[in-house]
Amino acid sequence: MKEVRSFIKTASLAELEKAQQLIGDAISKYTQQQKAKQEVLELLKEKGLTLEDLQDAASDKRTKVKPKYRMELNGETIEWTGRGRRPKAFEGVELEKFLA
Repeated sequence: MKEVRSFIKTASLAELEKAQQLIGDAISKYTQQQKAKQEVLELLKEKGLTLEDLQDAASDKRTKVKPKYRMELNGETIEWTGRGRRPKAFEGVELEKFLA
């Protein structure tokens, strides 16, 4: 607010009128956005949805890749898609033997 007061003291009439117009536009845009948000929330409520319902669908766009290789080691199943770094369990082995 200090900056605003300082601007008001030093600004010309034209600058003050321009600032008034910009502030009026910002207030109008803000109220329109708030009204739109309220309308969307009311529509969600009417349809029985929550914001979380919408967020879950768009949260992770990555596709799951099926494992290409699988092996049993010490009673544990180790899988690898063939992407990224090779797991230690698959180092030094012939991968064709462990195709899933």
